[in-house]
Amino acid sequence: MGIRNGKKTTTKNVKRLGKHSELLAITPDPLAYAKEQVALFNKEYNEGKIDMHLKIDLTEKLSATDRIASQATFVNVGYFILQKIYHELRIKEFLLPIQNSSKVTFDCDTINRFLTFTRILDPRSKLGTFDRLDSYYEKPSFGYQHILRFMDLLEDNYDGYLEHLFLNSENIIKRDTSVCYFDCTNYYFEIEHEDDAYVDEVTGEILKGLRRYGPSKQHQPSPLVQMGLFMEGNGIPISMCIKC
Repeated sequence: MGIRNGKKTTTKNVKRLGKHSELLAITPDPLAYAKEQVALFNKEYNEGKIDMHLKIDLTEKLSATDRIASQATFVNVGYFILQKIYHELRIKEFLLPIQNSSKVTFDCDTINRFLTFTRILDPRSKLGTFDRLDSYYEKPSFGYQHILRFMDLLEDNYDGYLEHLFLNSENIIKRDTSVCYFDCTNYYFEIEHEDDAYVDEVTGEILKGLRRYGPSKQHQPSPLVQMGLFMEGNGIPISMCIKC
């Protein structure tokens, strides 16, 4: 086939039909056969048809491995949609000053991103999230101890974080604060005893444990915590708190 590139012309082999002597073994009229094949190729090209052949060697032996089960090589790229929303919330701008002031060696934004994505796509514990980091396209690299340290930093800046999310959510959706709603719910824990009180190491204040016996509609004799949720007119959360 001849191909023109500007003023130059070159040739490109699309498919080999065979020599005249080889075609005689297929058909008594090689020229007609060749024209028929060219017409077929042009039709497939114009229709956008793709012809794919896959060859599998069933005699090939698998390489030895220490894994007790096979592991897929596919990686998660679906979180890219959530990542766009995450960046529009400008969360990295909030976390960077916290990271710099604490002088930690890990990336707070990376940890927060994948903790957030996992809670939405595949809810797991912090350890469960850490064990599946290699399933994401970016393959983030940080230690489990870094997650625990980051959670301490996030707790220290909890109110500021919620405020930042509320203010920057305007970049994504219009918030309606003309009417706001507050609701409270209880979470029960299948344990026999409530959490013990403890002494604050800094202030010396005696603080109650988080899971405590308290009033409930079901009158269940199980320790519980209460969650309060503050929402705007469209039902989108503004803030929340968890208390005993």
